[in-house]
Amino acid sequence: MSEPEPNGAGERRVLYRCRTPTNVLCPCGAVARSLKRHGLEHQTERLPYRRAERPEIVELTKQSRVPVLVDGDEVIHDSKRIRQYLDWKYGTGD
Repeated sequence: MSEPEPNGAGERRVLYRCRTPTNVLCPCGAVARSLKRHGLEHQTERLPYRRAERPEIVELTKQSRVPVLVDGDEVIHDSKRIRQYLDWKYGTGD
């Protein structure tokens, strides 16, 4: 099995997040900033505010909350856990 590229090149990465237009005020924005800090390319899917209108998130996590990061075969939810995962997998070891 080959090791992943340090910057995660070649892996499919999708961030499911709320529709808040800024990256400053919400947990979804903290995850987006972390992805950017690590230099990771990703696709962003902005979802409706109403939790009842998020069937794809319920299917992935059995919950209706965002943010959710799909990184290859990994599905991580909760902004703190996502940021810890990114630091662990793509961190520089500082």
